[in-house]
Amino acid sequence: MAKKAKGFGQKREVPTREAKQLLLAFGERSQTQGEDPEKLEHFVAIKLDELNESLLESLPLAFNRLIEQSSPSEQRRIANIANHFANFLCEFPRGQRWLNLELSLILYRLNLKIVRRDEFPEDWAATQNNLAAAYLYRIRGERAQNLEDAIATSQLALQVYTREQFPEQWAMTQNNLAAAYADRIRGERAQNLEDAITAYQLALQVYTREQFPEQWAMTQNNLANAYSNRIRGERAQNLEDAITTYQLALQVYTQEQFREKWAMTQNNLATAYRDHVRGNVLEHLNTAITHYELAAEVFTRDCYPQKWATNQSNLAEALMKKVSITPETRDLETAVALLREAIETLAEGSPDYIDAQYRLGNALSRYYEQTQNSHDLEQAIQAYTIAVDTISPEHYDRKQIWQAIPATQSILGSRLVRSGEWQEGLQLLRHSIEQLRNSDDKLAYANALYQTGRAHEILTDWYNARTKYRDALRIYKHFKEEPGIAKSRLGLGSVLIQQGYLDKGLHELEQAQELYTQLGQPKKIAEVERLLQLAQRAQQRTQALSQVNP
Repeated sequence: MAKKAKGFGQKREVPTREAKQLLLAFGERSQTQGEDPEKLEHFVAIKLDELNESLLESLPLAFNRLIEQSSPSEQRRIANIANHFANFLCEFPRGQRWLNLELSLILYRLNLKIVRRDEFPEDWAATQNNLAAAYLYRIRGERAQNLEDAIATSQLALQVYTREQFPEQWAMTQNNLAAAYADRIRGERAQNLEDAITAYQLALQVYTREQFPEQWAMTQNNLANAYSNRIRGERAQNLEDAITTYQLALQVYTQEQFREKWAMTQNNLATAYRDHVRGNVLEHLNTAITHYELAAEVFTRDCYPQKWATNQSNLAEALMKKVSITPETRDLETAVALLREAIETLAEGSPDYIDAQYRLGNALSRYYEQTQNSHDLEQAIQAYTIAVDTISPEHYDRKQIWQAIPATQSILGSRLVRSGEWQEGLQLLRHSIEQLRNSDDKLAYANALYQTGRAHEILTDWYNARTKYRDALRIYKHFKEEPGIAKSRLGLGSVLIQQGYLDKGLHELEQAQELYTQLGQPKKIAEVERLLQLAQRAQQRTQALSQVNP
C-alpha cells in the first residue's frame, strides 16, 4: 500500500464524524430528556472531553454534510438541534466558558442557514436575539466589535419582534439591546447610556411587576445601573433615580427567594448611596455601609470569593469617604485591611484587582497624612504603581485604558510631588490631563486638573495652581458636582490668599464653607475656618496699614 507523501501542501483532515455524532446524540437526548435539564447536563458532562477546540472547525463541516442530502423537514430538524445545543452551551456551567460561547455562536449562525426570515420569521428573530446575548457575553474577539454585533443582531430581531405581535419577546430583546448600549465602547458614552435607559424603559412597558415579576426586577436593577453611570443630567438626581429604582427591584428580589440577586442589588444600592452629593452625605455613607454589610451576608469569602472581594473593596471606599467627613482613624485602618484582604483573593491583573490597588493607594495616602510615616507613603506609591503597570488591553477595553491609566496617574503624580519626587510627579499629572482632556469622563478630567493644582500649590507655583483649580471648578460647576466644587473653591481660595488677593480668596473660602456645611463635613469646615481666620487677620492688618499710610 502506497504511503501518502508528507509536505506543506497536504490538506489536514478535520474530524467531522465525532462532531456529527455529538450533535445528533445531543438531539436525541434533548428530545427524550428535554424536560429534565439535570439529566441533559449530566449527559453533556460525560462527554466533556469532546467539547474541545476542534469543534470550532468540525461542527460547521458536520452540519453542512448533514443537511446536504436531507429533505427540507430533516434540515429543519437538524437546525433545531443546532439551536437547542447553542442555547444549552450558553448556560452550561462546565468546561471552558469562552469555548462554550464560541460554539454557541457557530451553532446559531448554522441555524440561520436553514431558518430564514421569509419562511420562519419568528424563529429567525429568536435566533438573532440569542446571537445578541452570546455576543454580549463573548470572551474572545475585540470587545468593542462584539458589542456592535450584539446591537446589530438585537435590532434585526426587533424587525420581527414588534410590541404588538410579540410583546414578551420584544421586551426581552429591548433588555438585551439596552445591556449592549450600556457597555458600548464605540460612539459617545453619554448617548450610549441614554439609549440604554430608553430601551430599559421600553422593556418595562411590558415587563410589569404583576405579569413578569422576576423580569421586572431584573430590568429595574439594570436601569438603576444605567442611572448610576449616567453622564447627562444632574449627577445627584441621577443617583436618586438609581436609588429609587434599586429599591423597586428589592421588592421582588428578596433574600429568601432570590438570595444572590438580592445581595447583588444590595451592593449596587450601597454604591449609589456611597456616591450620593445631595442631602446629608454622612447619613448616605452610613446607609451605604449598612447595605454593603447586608450583601456580605450572602457574598462570603468561601461561597462567592470574587463577589466577596469586590464587596469588600466597595465597603473600603465608603469607609474612606466617611473618614474625609469624620476624623475616625479606625475606619481608615479597617479600609486598608479590607483592601489587602480583597487583593489576596482577586485575580491578579483583573479590573477589580486594579481598582483595589488604586483604592489601597488612596487609603494609605490618607493614612500617611495622619501618621506622617514615610513607610505608609511608600506603600501608597507602590499600590498606585501596581495599578498603573497592571492595566493592559487584555483586561480593559482600549477606550477605557486611556481613561483608567491617567485617572490613576493623576493621583500617583500628586503623591509623588508631595513625597519630593516633583519632576516625575508633574510629568504623570501632565500626561493624565492630556489623555483625559477629550475623554467622556469629564469628572475624571476635572479631578486630574484639581490634583495638578494641588501639586503646583505644594511647589508654591501659585499661578499654575490657580489656573488648574479654576479649570477644575468650571467643570465641576457644569456637572453640579458639589464635593468637587467645594474642594476646588477651597484650593482656589487658599492660593488667592497666598498671592495677596484677600477679598477674592475670602469669597472662595466662604463659598466652600457654605457647601461643606450643606454636605455635612465638619473636618473640611474646620479646615476652611482656619484659613478664613488667617485671611481675615491678614485683611485686618492690610486695612490698618492703609489707614496709617493713606
